[in-house]
Amino acid sequence: MPDSATIPDFKWNGESPYLKNLSSRSRRHFRTDILPFEAYYDVEILNHISPKQKTMCYNLFQQVSAHNLGLNTFTYPIKFLENMSINPNWEFIMLTLKKEYSVTKKQSIVGVMFCYRNSGQTYVPAFIGMDYTYVQSHNVYRQLLYQTIKRAGALGMEHIDFGMTAAFEKKKLGAVITRKVAYMQAKDNFSMEVLEMMSNTL
Repeated sequence: MPDSATIPDFKWNGESPYLKNLSSRSRRHFRTDILPFEAYYDVEILNHISPKQKTMCYNLFQQVSAHNLGLNTFTYPIKFLENMSINPNWEFIMLTLKKEYSVTKKQSIVGVMFCYRNSGQTYVPAFIGMDYTYVQSHNVYRQLLYQTIKRAGALGMEHIDFGMTAAFEKKKLGAVITRKVAYMQAKDNFSMEVLEMMSNTL
């Protein structure tokens, strides 16, 4: 089971104080892999998305689902975006790539974080969508993580729950990693023993 990443006791007082709380190695990562790319994007925080934006966000979400083998989930219907858009606790952090940095020389949405604000002052970036044309070259994922941190700070949130997978990237931005372990109890122990015997013979 993938590890979980959170930033507990979160406080945002600006970029400089935030960086001081990171390790020297993480600060170096920030200055080379995140900060230079921030200018590539226009960042919007939306509470509601249009039908056109919904289709684009869903396409980006499906790209992540197809590539993220660390967390095997079922495919959500596009209806779940409609439900988010009408719920006041959900919001969308949208990254629009500026045309001068695009291979098509046109502006395009290349990243979106679907975030939930709960009553306990925890910010939850629950789902993500990305254009894999730019994930590596333009550091879309790292930029989404950083913009999520900035947004949580602007809202005065006290915790950020980053969830599972990509723990290494999240740790570099100050997240605390918690190991997750799952247990199961079988009603039919005989079946389990047979499966174990079969695996030992392969």
